[in-house]
Amino acid sequence: MPTQVTEASVHEKLQEFYKFFPEKVEEALQETAAHLIEQLLKEEIDILVGAEPYERNERRRCHRNGHYVRHLVSHHGLLRVRVPRVREHGVEFASLARYRRHSGEVAELIRGLFFAGVSTRKMGLVLEHLLGTKVSAQMVSRIAQQMDTEVRLYHSRVLADEYRYLFLDGIVQSEHGLGGGLRGPVLVAYGITHGGRREVIDHMRAGSESENAWEGFLNNLYRRGLTGDRLDLVVADGCPGLWSGLERVYPGVPRQLCWAHKIRNIQDKLPKKAWATCAEEAKEIYRQESRDDAVERYFAWEKKWRSAYPAAVKCLRKDIDKLLVFHSCPRHHRTTVRTTNPIERLFREVRRRTRPMGSFTNSKSIDRITYGIFWIINKHWEATRLAAFTHKS
Repeated sequence: MPTQVTEASVHEKLQEFYKFFPEKVEEALQETAAHLIEQLLKEEIDILVGAEPYERNERRRCHRNGHYVRHLVSHHGLLRVRVPRVREHGVEFASLARYRRHSGEVAELIRGLFFAGVSTRKMGLVLEHLLGTKVSAQMVSRIAQQMDTEVRLYHSRVLADEYRYLFLDGIVQSEHGLGGGLRGPVLVAYGITHGGRREVIDHMRAGSESENAWEGFLNNLYRRGLTGDRLDLVVADGCPGLWSGLERVYPGVPRQLCWAHKIRNIQDKLPKKAWATCAEEAKEIYRQESRDDAVERYFAWEKKWRSAYPAAVKCLRKDIDKLLVFHSCPRHHRTTVRTTNPIERLFREVRRRTRPMGSFTNSKSIDRITYGIFWIINKHWEATRLAAFTHKS
């Protein structure tokens, strides 16, 4: 009896064939993919021309004019595609974007590697290994530049006034200038919604963290919809320009000064030998269950250390009211909102990914890579909620 051919047996034979002749299978896949693309292009040309080859009819709009060969980088490797053309004018193919030398999947792969901080040189080596063909640094740069439109839309999109907590801070980045290296902050807004979803809301390259810079950044958020009507708290470090900008744009929203920054400021006023005593005991103030308990602990701390370290005590005394605002929030939210640590963790990720790139060529490249890193983070957060902010908590 003849052997029965089943789908499983065919699949097994193909696997066995691929095991011993992988290059043959890859060649076949490349030829098949190229053939499918050519068929799509032919159908588009047939519709455009309105007649079969050598056919004379009233519907004809133009005439075929042979073809030319283009190479398309795909996840199957380098495809050799015969692209038809017409005599009268150029053709915009829906199935193969004009001047495009890479498939969407490869573009996404390059995009992911780029945002992960892989240099263009190393990226070429990685893609050559994966695709079996070289990808030039120019191609990588072109793909990155195509993101500029996406970045502009991100910076101008309408914002929902859905945030409960807003964290603000800046991270310094460097760029090449005609007079040498330029260092300046990227201002960042990070929010937590009432449902517990985290989001990097927006960022802006600025020359400094001045009042004008922060006010301009915050005004942009306000005009786009983040009016602050549902904000319970804004958390920030002690930057004077930031606090002045908040007073102008969100004057009615309570503001919490970051405890982590304040503890570091206190340490700056202390000899290192006192960090484990004076500075550590200051942390007990924010660990109290209620504001009244925190105030009581503060006065005890002040009484103990004001004669030995008056500068450290003065540093805390002048801001103690700003440091205890977080007690107005639900108890299970307080650990999150008493510092800017959530946004600082974002900055560590930005530094990790941008460190291999060194200094940027211009502000646009800083904006592009910062957007890319935050885009990846936001995508990762889309389906998650902070446990402390769910309805069950």
